[in-house]
Amino acid sequence: MSQLTQYLPKKASARLRDNPAAVLIDVRTEAENKFVGRPLNHIFVPWVDEPDWEPHTDEFIAAVKRFGCQLGTEIILICRSGYRSTDAGQCLISHGFTNVAHIVSGFEGDLDEHNQRGNINGWRHDGMEWEQC
Repeated sequence: MSQLTQYLPKKASARLRDNPAAVLIDVRTEAENKFVGRPLNHIFVPWVDEPDWEPHTDEFIAAVKRFGCQLGTEIILICRSGYRSTDAGQCLISHGFTNVAHIVSGFEGDLDEHNQRGNINGWRHDGMEWEQC
């Protein structure tokens, strides 16, 4: 069985640049994607979201496949801080996907000593391309 690979943002960005067939999937909520910002050139497939905040694995897998991801597609997952992307990655692997990674520090990164994100690490902090509308 495959294993979930862990990347820091710069390594994930390099993988996406070096492999044009690789896919970055943002598994955060719709509100996070809209109001906090999002990586450029990503696919948006929430792992959990309103109204019930529960993962719907069959719907998640179906959505990933609808975007053209095959079982061997290189998939890199990102969430806020690396926890939901771990769960989503394990789900993909359990459904036969063989080349799955996640960004351990996520989009916003770890909490600092003041319980704030974005000051230590993460996609935005590390200078990867992102946008906010």
